[in-house]
Amino acid sequence: MNKFMSKLQDIVPIIAFVVVLLFFTVKSDGRMLSAFNISLLIEQSIIIVLIGCGMLFVVAQGSIDLSVGVNLAFSGVISMWASEQLESPYLMIPIAIIVGLLVGILNGVIVAKLKVPSFMLTLAMLIGLRGIVHKIQFKINVSYLSPDLYWLNKPVFEDVERLQFLTYKMIVFIVILAIMYYVFEFTRVGRNSQAIGENEIVAKYVGIRVDIMKIAAFGLSGMMSGCAALFSILNVGGTSQTMGSFTEMKVAMAIFLGGVLVTGGVTARMYKVILGSFTITIIVNGLALISLSQTEVSQSVEGVLLLLILFATIIANQRNARRITPLDDDPEENALTGSAEGNGAVVKV
Repeated sequence: MNKFMSKLQDIVPIIAFVVVLLFFTVKSDGRMLSAFNISLLIEQSIIIVLIGCGMLFVVAQGSIDLSVGVNLAFSGVISMWASEQLESPYLMIPIAIIVGLLVGILNGVIVAKLKVPSFMLTLAMLIGLRGIVHKIQFKINVSYLSPDLYWLNKPVFEDVERLQFLTYKMIVFIVILAIMYYVFEFTRVGRNSQAIGENEIVAKYVGIRVDIMKIAAFGLSGMMSGCAALFSILNVGGTSQTMGSFTEMKVAMAIFLGGVLVTGGVTARMYKVILGSFTITIIVNGLALISLSQTEVSQSVEGVLLLLILFATIIANQRNARRITPLDDDPEENALTGSAEGNGAVVKV
């Protein structure tokens, strides 16, 4: 029964993606699958996928990072300003990544060492950093992308019309995605994050340095926000005060819509983030194609999806609570088994 439920949780995101895609393809008379619209879908999904790949490490541990959107804006504004002052456009790339990483590490240290709930901390960071972004942006006005970096938006094969979407920027995105996929799925960083989400106490007893892993998870989340800042600047050609607004909600919804539970654990998988990101993008894009792109309609759909995700999480947690056998009185004896049990599965650590 547990294996069946686990397989069902893995299949549902795929089914949801296919159903949504087919629905909007039929309703839009095939325009959803046109070459132009597919390239548009990929372009619109890049930032959500990038940030989602970083936030997945945090969510896998049962935490949340609501500062990713404002971190994107903060990293982008600081990197643009610094590169202009230093008169070196290419310095924007490492500066954005480093700034995003430092903000993420700061979040991780406060969560791990001061035991502040991640929701409250990152919400406060969202509000505080947004004010700083507005202040900086007001001082330096709108910054524009240097012409020296325009080549990143150019197609690799300019003479092949069908491959116009394959830009140099897209190749960089694929490389980053492949690296993050490998780190989460095939290294201890990903496996330990899942183990912490399953049972943090048992994870400590089997030797996982939980505090370090939390700092690493938030650091990766922040670093990917910095990477996403660069792609955002490449997309729009500069920075603005609204940069990154509500991005954290879209990313969170993409992760949970992809089938990752709020409690994280073994339900956290990288492919679910990718599927969820494209699903939410298809929904927004599809509403526009069928002339229902008004703000109130889009927000209503997103609100209903979040409620469904919440109900699904509650039901799953109730079922898990009934299935899981309480630990023995001696936690050390349980820890020596070398696994963290929960959500009907076992995470090897």
